[in-house]
Amino acid sequence: MISLYKYQIDTINQVRHEIKKGHKRIVLCSPTGSGKTVMFSYMVQKHIEKGGKAILFTHRSELLNQSGGTFENFGLKPHFIKQGIEPDLNASLHIAMVETFNRRKIDYAKFINGKTLVIFDEAHLQNFTKIMDLIPESAIVIGATATPFRPAKSIQMADFYSSLVQVMDTQDVIDLGKLTPAKSYGIEIDLKGLKKTATDYNTAEYYKENKTYIGVVKNYERHSKNDKTILFASNIKSSKEVCNEFINKGYNAKHIDGKTPKNEREDILSWFANTDNAILCNCGILTAGFDQADIKTVILYRATTSLPLFLQMCGRGSRIAPNKDYFKILDFGNNIDRLGFWEDKREWQLSYERKRKKEDAAPKKICPKCDAINPVSAKNCIICKYKFPIKPPTIEEVVLIEYKKIQESPRTKISQMTLEELIVLQKSKRFSSKFIWRVVRSKGKEDIKRYSRLMGYSYGWVIRQLKDDNNNFTDVKI
Repeated sequence: MISLYKYQIDTINQVRHEIKKGHKRIVLCSPTGSGKTVMFSYMVQKHIEKGGKAILFTHRSELLNQSGGTFENFGLKPHFIKQGIEPDLNASLHIAMVETFNRRKIDYAKFINGKTLVIFDEAHLQNFTKIMDLIPESAIVIGATATPFRPAKSIQMADFYSSLVQVMDTQDVIDLGKLTPAKSYGIEIDLKGLKKTATDYNTAEYYKENKTYIGVVKNYERHSKNDKTILFASNIKSSKEVCNEFINKGYNAKHIDGKTPKNEREDILSWFANTDNAILCNCGILTAGFDQADIKTVILYRATTSLPLFLQMCGRGSRIAPNKDYFKILDFGNNIDRLGFWEDKREWQLSYERKRKKEDAAPKKICPKCDAINPVSAKNCIICKYKFPIKPPTIEEVVLIEYKKIQESPRTKISQMTLEELIVLQKSKRFSSKFIWRVVRSKGKEDIKRYSRLMGYSYGWVIRQLKDDNNNFTDVKI
């Protein structure tokens, strides 16, 4: 039997309070790693003891065994509804793969009508909307998630749920010692002009062209060497590319994705669980509900606009484990700049209004002969036919810096700050970029070059700054 923490009991009591107020469809919001599975397993146990019948819906086969194991710790024996088996439909507790259930929903209509408690694990996912109309109105529904957020153009959670319970946030659970704090490292990468797949940037070609996978390995060696590491890529090709780079450098790395055969996937996950210095590169899986407590580094080898996905990926490293004082986030996609720190406090809602889309300006270049504005892809000026010189691509070294919240900086004089601290100050928007640039400029040419590397600027940018007559590197005073 598992003992519950006080915050878990408080959360359960708040859910019960909402039920007493007349709400039957409730979102249980609690941070990744705070024990949502334990909380709803406890509620299922109490519900079945009173003669109720419950079903848990999940979206991934890996989660079946994890959820089932927690139920068994509460003395419950679930029956599984998944491909290839015929379950005992008379049992009190079932765990169902949502896709399998959806394919058989006509056969299961009467069965589901007899359920009095329905749980959706990772309830923010759209997968579950296809079976919502089958849920009996009399049943109590609990949607468990760390991130109750859906893009405004999607079906909102408010369309189904009427109440949201949020007792704790990530930093609260860290302060209680139930989650591991994070150290975050990142670099600003120019994503303007990149195409998007759905709502996410397609970074695969950008990373390949700039050989970012080399920078991933080098930064792993700087910050995380021999850590058990999980890497998230935007597509299979990109994941395999960086995995091969790790292997070529002699590291213990493997790749996994949704198309990996079941037996092979199980072997890889077993290897990852039992190998201290394992590096697991993956695409499209292992984001939600995957528990491997001794992960010490999370590599974000992708750029996402999805806050839930960002938090889920980072959360894979947040579990408590022996000899683990913190975990590291190595961000290669501006995700922290765009979405905030993993541990930031967030107030969740059941619905979100659609924001007016802000289009990225198409990249341009100026003709040096006639000053005409040209598309960046133009080979000749559209006005005077000037032939733009073809420059060979320059591969800049990717160097991650540690991101710290600005109040953590021990320095008070801006002129004494390191380049890393100045960049954090710049990102905080407490001072203008122009002012920060004046401070950097005052430090001299070598620091300007290093600043450009840390910010992800091109070599051409450095050359322009050093040639600029207005850049007096000796007379600037701060």
